[in-house]
Amino acid sequence: MKTKSAGFSLLELLVGMVIVTIGLSAAIPSYLRNMRQGEVDRYTQQLEAGFFGLRAKLGQQKTSCTLNFDISGLNNFAAPADVVEMKDHPERIECCNSDIEAAGRPSGCAYGPEIGTLLAGDSSGAEKDKIIRDRSLRLLDREGTPESEVVVMSVNLAKYELTPPGTSTMPDDLIFLIRSTNTQEERLRTRCVVLSSTGYLFRGSWNPLDSSCEK
Repeated sequence: MKTKSAGFSLLELLVGMVIVTIGLSAAIPSYLRNMRQGEVDRYTQQLEAGFFGLRAKLGQQKTSCTLNFDISGLNNFAAPADVVEMKDHPERIECCNSDIEAAGRPSGCAYGPEIGTLLAGDSSGAEKDKIIRDRSLRLLDREGTPESEVVVMSVNLAKYELTPPGTSTMPDDLIFLIRSTNTQEERLRTRCVVLSSTGYLFRGSWNPLDSSCEK
């Protein structure tokens, strides 16, 4: 008696390869799109979290700050390092209060990242580290993240003044737009972070039709 082979025929293998190829051609673009949108969303969350932290510290320290941006205008997109990250640009946030004046600055003002070190004074060890961590003021808690390399952002105002606890005397809202560096993918959403003059902070999706941030 003859035994039959349990293998696949060449035609069956070709049909299977075609089916797999079609499935991958549909799934890969969707996967890449979701990955890029996730990068935008994570950086948007990092920016929102940074401003939540800044707003809380302004209330605790009774500090007024001026935010300075080199690039302004919602159509002027640039890398986060050129807009909000402060590693090479501490002057992007200048804050003033009586503690800074008492620490030896006659103007009562200092740049945000150096305030903790200034107020730590002659402290040492864990106490000094805690003062530096708690009193330093930044726009972002984490800079140079992988997401910051694959997004661009814009801000509507060149200067914004904040008073405790994160409110402002300026009439306009402070608006940030964040989008992927991949501009060829039309279905990627631009995200936004808005800080109102009353201190209300939220993030959402940017609607270009009416220039609004929708939660």
